[in-house]
Amino acid sequence: MARYQFSEDAIKDINEICDYLAKNNPRSASNLFDAIRQKCKLFGNFPNMGKSYAQIRPNLQGFLVRDYMIFYYPYDEGIVSVRIVSGYRNLDTLFSEDSNI
Repeated sequence: MARYQFSEDAIKDINEICDYLAKNNPRSASNLFDAIRQKCKLFGNFPNMGKSYAQIRPNLQGFLVRDYMIFYYPYDEGIVSVRIVSGYRNLDTLFSEDSNI
């Protein structure tokens, strides 16, 4: 059985995103959260299915859910999501600021 986990940073990201969306549309926030969980479950079953972002960090992979990028590391039994960010963010800046990923 595949697994997916969220790092502390990913949990913080999704909480901030959903809190922001919920101010205007709570259902949209809930739907996004569910879509992210469903896609993480899928990628947990097929951890190497994501796009490689090795140019940013070795072994880093990612996929889109709506306008958000989910960055993760694959491992034998699934994935660990490390960041969830707007697809419009400057990734070089994001990852140069965040040395924990």
